[in-house]
Amino acid sequence: MNDIDNLPVVREGIWLYAGEVSVRVRVLSSSETWGSGDYEDNDSIAENQAIPCFFLVYEMAGSPGNFCNISPNFLSLESAITAAEERFPSIQWQED
Repeated sequence: MNDIDNLPVVREGIWLYAGEVSVRVRVLSSSETWGSGDYEDNDSIAENQAIPCFFLVYEMAGSPGNFCNISPNFLSLESAITAAEERFPSIQWQED
């Protein structure tokens, strides 16, 4: 499994929690999907797969640098960005 801290950031934005507290939101690129780890699941779900994907991560409000919230396995950059914009409607993406 990839170490989440070492995955490349492909997009980053800022969202204001409660309209006041800055929370960084990132889309990361991964060379593999995360599996469930559940032995009762089919191998294609239980095990990591060598399929390029994207993860959505964001900081805990009031704890800068603590990216403990992770949504893995988006199969396209567009789907990860859409998920971020739905979860954080007023996100301000940084320019490249």
